[in-house]
Amino acid sequence: MHALTIARTSPRSAATLYRAWTTGWGAWFAEPDSARVRAEVGEPFFFDVVQRYTDAREPERHPHYGRFLRLVPDALVSLSWVTGPGGTAGAETTLTVHLDAIAGDFTQVTLTHEGFATSEARQAHEAAWPRILAHQDAMLAEAVMAEHVPAPLRNRSIPDAAFIPMRSYPDVDAAVRWLREVLGAREHLRIPRERGQQRVQLTIGTGAMVVVAWDAAAAPATGGRPPAVLMVRVPDVHGAYARAIALGATGLTPPADHADGERQASVRDPAGHAWTLTQTIADVDPASWGGELVE
Repeated sequence: MHALTIARTSPRSAATLYRAWTTGWGAWFAEPDSARVRAEVGEPFFFDVVQRYTDAREPERHPHYGRFLRLVPDALVSLSWVTGPGGTAGAETTLTVHLDAIAGDFTQVTLTHEGFATSEARQAHEAAWPRILAHQDAMLAEAVMAEHVPAPLRNRSIPDAAFIPMRSYPDVDAAVRWLREVLGAREHLRIPRERGQQRVQLTIGTGAMVVVAWDAAAAPATGGRPPAVLMVRVPDVHGAYARAIALGATGLTPPADHADGERQASVRDPAGHAWTLTQTIADVDPASWGGELVE
């Protein structure tokens, strides 16, 4: 008999993955109307996996059968696994998925598939399972976003845009004048110098940007250019920050709440680009913290 083991870090929580491997097959793997599944030890299951083509060929249905062997909520799913030609070729194999929660909502997934009758069947599954697990993460992300992410709060102290470039200039007023005349930018909010770093928020069509005062002595140019940061609005700064660190980013500033109604953190991604993660937690009048709302 032949076996394989695949380990992967998933950005989904152990609870989400456990549901996917027990009651949620239709969300990522099975043809939804074909699934006959009751997640109890000893209970059989059945579903079809449908292979669709981009040409005129008819879709192919691949039946999957098995029985739940062991279930540990949010930690382990073990089941027998039988498929046809191109799969296990009718051999009853055993599939075991260990789910170990790590930082944030990440999970270490260890998948062991045992009992292949031939080395060819093992090799085919060894190539297929990483693609299937990546597809699972993508499909579950869509489901989570669709069901659980509320509409973002609005805040007068920040533009509505989801992505906000922050560019540094030695002369803020000259930069704003150039952006108004050339790009049709409109001033949204001015943050005076006495509040720290002088900044001007601008809107450009449906987008936005922030012009930031640049002190070359304090922050030397990189690659011959002043530094630039991309601000992105996220639904959960703490979660996004933890995922960024787990995936190789360097933390620059940890999550913190600010007087302007934003919760923010900043990271440098593995390629060296700086990002500010911002989450609106309140709608705050800019005058309350020293800002000047222009429009």
